[in-house]
Amino acid sequence: MMKYAIILLILLDASFVFAQDESEHLSAFATGAGRTYAVTARGLDASDLNPSLLALGTPKPIELSILPLSSFGINAGASFGSINSIANGFANSTLANRSPTANQTTVGDSTRESLANLLSNNKLSSVAAGRVLGISYYDEAIGGLALSWTVHAAVRANIPNEMLQFLDTLAYRNLVENQLTPQSLDLQAMWYSEFTLSYGRIVLGTPRSGDLQLLGGLGLKYIAGIAMMRMNPGSFSVNYVSNKPTTISANYTIRFAYSDVFNPNNLPSGISTNIISSATAGSGFGGDIGFTLGSFDSNQYAPWQAAVSVADIGSIHWTNHTDLRTANVTETINLQGLSTDIVNKQLNALSGALNTTDAPFTTQLPTTLHVAGALDLSEIGLTIDGTDLSAAAEYALGLTDVVGSPNHGRFGFAAILEHPSRALAFHTALGFTTQDGITDITAAFGIGISNSFLIDVGTAGLLDLFKSNAGKDALLGIKLLI
Repeated sequence: MMKYAIILLILLDASFVFAQDESEHLSAFATGAGRTYAVTARGLDASDLNPSLLALGTPKPIELSILPLSSFGINAGASFGSINSIANGFANSTLANRSPTANQTTVGDSTRESLANLLSNNKLSSVAAGRVLGISYYDEAIGGLALSWTVHAAVRANIPNEMLQFLDTLAYRNLVENQLTPQSLDLQAMWYSEFTLSYGRIVLGTPRSGDLQLLGGLGLKYIAGIAMMRMNPGSFSVNYVSNKPTTISANYTIRFAYSDVFNPNNLPSGISTNIISSATAGSGFGGDIGFTLGSFDSNQYAPWQAAVSVADIGSIHWTNHTDLRTANVTETINLQGLSTDIVNKQLNALSGALNTTDAPFTTQLPTTLHVAGALDLSEIGLTIDGTDLSAAAEYALGLTDVVGSPNHGRFGFAAILEHPSRALAFHTALGFTTQDGITDITAAFGIGISNSFLIDVGTAGLLDLFKSNAGKDALLGIKLLI
């Protein structure tokens, strides 16, 4: 009967939603350690999260990270691998192939049912990140200095299940007989590169004295925007009154920006060199700032630490392909009395109007506040021979309502076990995070070989790794020390 583009035009011209994330998914160990970034990240991993931790240095003066020996992380929603199926399904699916008869109350459409399942429960939302290049240098007299080039993006597709169910296999009957209260959709996507110069040092206290010291750090960023999409606001409703036509209303604005090589009508199949090096749809500036308090000794050990940082402060000014799709329409349709073609034409109005000459605009970065603390458990009598045992906790809150930022707050906690050694060191962590009433188990493991080669793996969704229909969260970090 009518195309499932009722949701498509609200959801995605955004066929370009190929998702990745901001800085948190570059720190494999801190993610697995209860996402306690502000106290457990080190070296390059800390530069975009709490740059004051650069003042603690690494086992050797120079730390290097360069593709393919670098850091990668992804939290792929359960539907991430089906993104092309979703886009193609929207284009090809129909709401119904014929009007229901007295003996037919449902319309079988496996494609539509599959789409509703793929989009339910926020399954499309995904994040990831990659470091193209990073180098840091530490000297006790001057502190720690880091330079990095990283790629970030994220997609948030929170579509109410009530709306998806309404337009599922009972869609035609629902449109004729039922009501759908106004539904608001949260749809955002953003992809960008960051070039960051970070610096951290001890600003108060005597270095390595075991006395109280305050570490301070600052990062300055140049941002190259690649693509973005955001709906604001978005609502959809269907109302039915007995013996009267159905009223369908749509009220939304979708703003786009994308580079020439990221055209939504000619999508790249992956992260190509061309996209990484030259794809820009805008630019901007940003920064990070952080402070850490602790009594660090000659081995940079402290019985306790407290830290606060604000990451990804700044904005992107979008100038290329700044398209705008808007709709504020209400269509009254007698579904029982009109032909399929006429109904489809009436519903086309719900797609709104596309303005491809919209003026440049500015969006904020996913600014996030981190407040964290750590405690050496030997201070309360808990010890394991040959290892250091500690606990860490962090509360993170997004300060801007931007995809990639925890806009409702997140709490994390972890127990951490470390075995220091110049020959073969290891550290591991087990923890949890809770956000929006959902708790995830986190885990991390890392080794250091001859203080020269460091490998970390981590996840913020340990249990989901063993579920076939769940999202997958995995991070890998490889660094060389010189």
